[in-house]
Amino acid sequence: MKALPLFSLLAALTLGAAPNNGLKPVWEDDFNAKELDPKKWNVGGSARIVDGKLQLEVTPKDKAGFWNGSSVNSSGKFSHAQGYFEASIRAIQSKGRGWTAFQIRNADLSKVPSAEMQFLFSGADKISPDMSFYDDAGRHPLAPKESPANQDGGKSYKKFLTYGLQWTDKAYIWYIEGRQVHKMSRPTPSAPMYIGFYQSLPEGGLLKDFMNPKLGPEPMQIDWVKVFKIP
Repeated sequence: MKALPLFSLLAALTLGAAPNNGLKPVWEDDFNAKELDPKKWNVGGSARIVDGKLQLEVTPKDKAGFWNGSSVNSSGKFSHAQGYFEASIRAIQSKGRGWTAFQIRNADLSKVPSAEMQFLFSGADKISPDMSFYDDAGRHPLAPKESPANQDGGKSYKKFLTYGLQWTDKAYIWYIEGRQVHKMSRPTPSAPMYIGFYQSLPEGGLLKDFMNPKLGPEPMQIDWVKVFKIP
């Protein structure tokens, strides 16, 4: 599929509503508390709640131009079997400043089949459905050759959009704003998956465009996250 501007793509697709239509979430977090719930999340780096949003921040190291990323995940605290995982995210324009991701994955990737499935925000105004599948032959990176949607020259990075990840016994499916944008039919695991949000940086944390430790990259923000059991 040729990459299209995001909202043109959403208008063009007629694949029906997202699979959570009419369902109640089995787990959620709206980030309206003062602090992250330690019963739900493991925290790496500077991830905190600001004005009802989870912020994954980039913080300076001791040397100018070097930074720390941040992350949260629910490993060991919440996981769910085949279903639909959805979050409202304002992903950063990440070119030259690392990459951000919304991911679900099996806890033990050595127990095959297993998988990690994500939306990868890696700059160049694009979003990328992405995954890795693991079997007896090892790891198999799987992604479309071209991103099926771009971010309108960066305009959509300024908005909160709803991103959904679904896995069934037959397929992996990616959604944006309730519309399917990509699908892969592969053997799927039965073990539950946990959720992760990541603000990652190049090895060592060097960002050449951010040499002033007081002027770092903007944070990735998550307004809410929900998980639905699909009948």
